[in-house]
Amino acid sequence: MVTMMPFLNPNGAIALAKDRLGGLLLIACCLFAFLWATFHPSSYSAFKHYPLAEGISWQLFVNDLLMVLFFFMVGLELSNETKHGVFRTKRAIVLPLLSACAGFICPAIIYLFLIGGFASPLSSGWAIVTATDIALALGLLSLCSRAPVSLKMFLLAVAIFDDLLAIITIALFYTTSFEVLYLCLSVGITVLMFWLTRWQTKRLSPYLALGAILWFVLLKAGIHPVLAGVVIGFAVSQSGCAFSRRNESVLQWTVTLLVLPLFALSNAGVSLAGIFSLESVIDPIAAYIAIAMLIGKPLGVFGSVWLGVRLKIFELPEATNLRMLFALSIFCSIGLTLSLFIGELSGLANDHYKLGIVVAALVASILGLICMHFATRHGADVLQVGGDQ
Repeated sequence: MVTMMPFLNPNGAIALAKDRLGGLLLIACCLFAFLWATFHPSSYSAFKHYPLAEGISWQLFVNDLLMVLFFFMVGLELSNETKHGVFRTKRAIVLPLLSACAGFICPAIIYLFLIGGFASPLSSGWAIVTATDIALALGLLSLCSRAPVSLKMFLLAVAIFDDLLAIITIALFYTTSFEVLYLCLSVGITVLMFWLTRWQTKRLSPYLALGAILWFVLLKAGIHPVLAGVVIGFAVSQSGCAFSRRNESVLQWTVTLLVLPLFALSNAGVSLAGIFSLESVIDPIAAYIAIAMLIGKPLGVFGSVWLGVRLKIFELPEATNLRMLFALSIFCSIGLTLSLFIGELSGLANDHYKLGIVVAALVASILGLICMHFATRHGADVLQVGGDQ
């Protein structure tokens, strides 16, 4: 079935090229930010905090405004999948939903265990380890030419649910205080937007205008304003308004090749200069982050699939085997974009956590590609559960 989804659209060759280019560009920007912050930290700091207007730095512009486009795309994904894609039936939803939930919970538990629980001053960073980067994970999976389409669709479904959990987490746990009046206004605007969808208002302008107001109201309410993008995207898709395939494709290219790389460049920089200092040894946050992501994500995602299949509750996606699903679960350890985003909201005392995110992403990328190569080297020869796996 053809799905109108980012990274997996009908123009197969173009979509594949975009996946690969986007993933490689994201990694390149992270590494460049890493090296920039290490060898010239003062200029990197000046870049991040460059004032575009009074009270608005470059980093704030990227994180609070440009990232709305990313969350808008997530909203479109969620809506499109409920209508045409992998979420169109309840049975199709259950396995990726459980995998995403287990992949969310396991790394958080491991991280909290490593730091000593919620009493630790590092506890505010627990959600950093729970995210999966859709763009990078799918981009790397697209490098595996023998991986079946059903495997990519399963990864997409898990990553979308993962994003939804991250959105809920940001709204509930990283909002310091609520302004009741603005909170009520935001609820009212959201209801109005979905009332417009019910009446099939097909002009795009009312949704964009209400979305801009919602962004401002959420900001005033104390909730991160980028969440307005999810509401706008979902409402636009549900309304059936004239948001054409071409517009959606332009949005995908813009987010993949511009917004996410700029976000990585503006947020991934952490200096390696003091990595072996006494301070770094005393505060091993990077190791905690990397361990929780690299162990917790595969444990949750693959563990839930393995258990469900063993108990004959679920069936594997078509043309896949458990080795492929294990390799895929390693890709889920890549949480670059949203992990960095949540890290900025967490209020941790230093940037050492960014090192853990980048290390986890690099290790998961290399290890996932190696495991997927061996898992798919027999092509369509699918291993059965209970056999040699």
